[in-house]
Amino acid sequence: MDITALKKNQSTVKAQVRRDVVSVLSQKSSITKKELFEAVYDLSSLTEEERHDANVDSPAVLYRSLIGAVLTDAIEMGEISYEGNVYSLNRDTPLYIRGYEVKEYVKGILKENVPYTKKEIFKKCEIAFGTNSTVTNKDDNRLRAYVGEYLNTCERKGTVTVENGAYYLSKETESIIDSYDNFIGTLNSKGGENFERFGAMLLRAFYEKAGVTVDECKVTGGSDDGGIDIVVRTTDKLGFKEFICVQAKARRNAHVTLKEVREFIGAMHTQGGTKGIYLTTSVFHEDAKRLIEDVHNVTAIDGAILYKIAKECNVNAL
Repeated sequence: MDITALKKNQSTVKAQVRRDVVSVLSQKSSITKKELFEAVYDLSSLTEEERHDANVDSPAVLYRSLIGAVLTDAIEMGEISYEGNVYSLNRDTPLYIRGYEVKEYVKGILKENVPYTKKEIFKKCEIAFGTNSTVTNKDDNRLRAYVGEYLNTCERKGTVTVENGAYYLSKETESIIDSYDNFIGTLNSKGGENFERFGAMLLRAFYEKAGVTVDECKVTGGSDDGGIDIVVRTTDKLGFKEFICVQAKARRNAHVTLKEVREFIGAMHTQGGTKGIYLTTSVFHEDAKRLIEDVHNVTAIDGAILYKIAKECNVNAL
């Protein structure tokens, strides 16, 4: 296993480790720490030699730390119990499903270039994410929603076709996200409503990747939105809740002005927001930047930052 690639793709590898941990625990009522680590190693691509390399910068040491991080998160969220050096899956507790992980997994299924129905794709995801091992249907419903949302997006973008209920990978198109100009140009060309939907999707992916629970993320829509385009409600691992108000403006050239930022801050306070995010495909006027810097709970995301976050979260322009 390439240690450089492993470090670069830690979030993807961690998602795979999480699925492997759940898979192992789903098959056993209880398992010791040593047995669990060995079972997860067996599911990895680590060679026998790599597994016994104790050097601080070895793949095995990094992989072990990722397994530990996954277990710590799962215990904190009540998904897994750990007593007397024995791990077990809490089958009454819904598993936490992250949208970006589901997207990546479904993308992998489609790349197999084998026709699957939506039901078959969901079944594969259900097994991979372990929701078939829990008593509650909450995690199944969340998983089903993410799968359906991603397949609908693929169909709308033309990357898959549907024949007789089966999904086919229709073509490999050049990713818009690979070019800043194409990325920003695509967002600007599709108008404000599309940019609002993209902003909501990006923020959900960003918070979920950071391990924050997204309780709600939606476009408010309409002319009576009170100056707020998107609302996001989150809960962090300590239970702290945030109500985030978002303004989203897709613009080809015009700067976001001081007046616009002032109006947004006023709207955020009127709506009771605890934080504010101003998204734009362009840039902010210097006076607008200074005002945002002086307000502790408001941040500015211009086109360059938007592009950076989109690449980190692997969220393409709609």
